[in-house]
Amino acid sequence: MRAHPVLDVLAARRAEGTGPRDRSDPYRVALAVEGGGSRATYSSGMVLALEELGLAECFDAVYGASAGALAGSWLVGAQAAHCCAGWYRPGLMERVTRPGRGLRGQPVVDVEYLIHTVGESIVVFDWQRAVDAEVPLHPVATDVETGKAVDLHDTIVDKASLQLALRASAAVPLLAGLPVEIDGRRYVDAAVAEPIPFHTALDQGATHVLVLRTRRSDQTAIDATRLEKALVSRLGAVNVPGLVHVLGNRLENRRADDRRLAHATASPTDEAPFLFEVRPPSGADTINPLETDPDVLRRGIETGQHALREALDLEEPEPEPATA
Repeated sequence: MRAHPVLDVLAARRAEGTGPRDRSDPYRVALAVEGGGSRATYSSGMVLALEELGLAECFDAVYGASAGALAGSWLVGAQAAHCCAGWYRPGLMERVTRPGRGLRGQPVVDVEYLIHTVGESIVVFDWQRAVDAEVPLHPVATDVETGKAVDLHDTIVDKASLQLALRASAAVPLLAGLPVEIDGRRYVDAAVAEPIPFHTALDQGATHVLVLRTRRSDQTAIDATRLEKALVSRLGAVNVPGLVHVLGNRLENRRADDRRLAHATASPTDEAPFLFEVRPPSGADTINPLETDPDVLRRGIETGQHALREALDLEEPEPEPATA
């Protein structure tokens, strides 16, 4: 395996075979999952590979932004294989994402349908299993008033509050409808303030962070699009003061994240915190956040799986012994 503190501690924990309550090391190891609409097929495939490699319980916490939070819920709930297949189920994403709805004043991305209808009756998810998981899920969202990233973990007490937190984390301004209100605060998509949620993990004491990316290794950060700026302008600075501020600094912040993660991965320091990113490879599809083609989405999943396995270079876990 390539020498890196994050990879070393994951390999050691898997070999030890203990759960979060029985660690023998002093570390706090976090997983940070980037979103990005349909680009998150890449990070979802990486999450699937973590599940297949027996690494799901090697983390002390899972942090997710937008669609990355949803993928994180699949991992802590031990249902990644089942749920990832929903990305490329024929007709499903065409129903979730439909640009024409925007012309009628309806959400282009129907996150409510995705969480409540798909997750309840189409690609059925055991929500309670995620709520009760030993490895806690930390969905990150953006506070509309402050523009700051907020960890919604403490708001999750049951199935309904988990669903609400995931909706808030993925509430792309206007494209996914109005901000989601939780405990009197309004939230939108995590990607506005913290698209790669490793900062929140570090702020909460993580010593090692595995970061799953959705932009290829040869893609650079981009500024807020004219559409995004227009949407926030339409909402008005009085209604969303925090979003106006954070969008103005987004390009600089994203480029700083890219530089930090690339350097930490290639040249780890001698002291914590340690960061290791996994990105889709150069030459992989440029997946539009609103992509709905099942073939493209399936390739995203498969490419993410392969990228994670190649980066970690771990053998398949030994099968559980058969019981009489």
